[in-house]
Formats: sequence, C-alpha cells, structure tokens
Amino acid sequence: MYLRFVVKQIDPDSRQPKGLFVIAYELLDSGQLSHDEFIQLRETLIWFHINLPSPNPSNPRNRAAHRAIFWFKANAQECISRIWEMAHLLEYHGYAVEMQKCRKLGNIVYEDKFQVAAFPSEDDEK
Repeated sequence: MYLRFVVKQIDPDSRQPKGLFVIAYELLDSGQLSHDEFIQLRETLIWFHINLPSPNPSNPRNRAAHRAIFWFKANAQECISRIWEMAHLLEYHGYAVEMQKCRKLGNIVYEDKFQVAAFPSEDDEK
C-alpha cells in the first residue's frame, strides 16, 4: 500500500493534486505563519531533508523521478507521523488535506525503503 498526502490545488506540471511538501514551502514563504509555526514547519522540513532519501539526479535512472509523483510506503511510520504533523498545520491555515491510497502503482521510476516515485498509470490500483 502507498500513501500520498495532497491538497485540492492542482500542480500545473503533473496535473495532479499538489503534495504537502510543495504547499509547505509555499506557506513558509507566504509570511502567514506565526514565529512558532514557522519554526515548527521548518524543523519538520529539515527532518525530512535529513531522513528521507532523495533520488540523485546525476544517476540516469533517477532523472525521471524528479518529475514523478512521490508516495510513502505504508510501513514508513515515522515519515507518515511527521507528515500528519505537517498536515495539521496546513489544515489550520485553510488547506484541505487528503490522504490518497493506492494498492499498486504501475509506473514506478524510483524506490527506497520509505517511498516510491511513479508516473500516473492505468495500471494503478486505487
């Protein structure tokens, strides 16, 4: 099972709902957060930067991953717990957060122990 956390806004490149990381960075830059909220969100993003692998774009196998949609693996409990913390802060600021679930992704272009990156496919089983 794969999980993705999104808001209703559509990303112009993927034509899919925007993920929470995109929205979190937009909110950090917006000036709408209190000092404490800013620190909390920034610390959460730093935790992900340190603990969540990112595909190396110099590896030809990973180049497509930067344009793909990332999904957490259901067993990535620490990541999911932290993304929920982020989701609650975004909801407090008016974003409707939704958790999408997918049993099988048909077009995976990157995978590590916490996540996969995939392009939408008719083979996806939601």
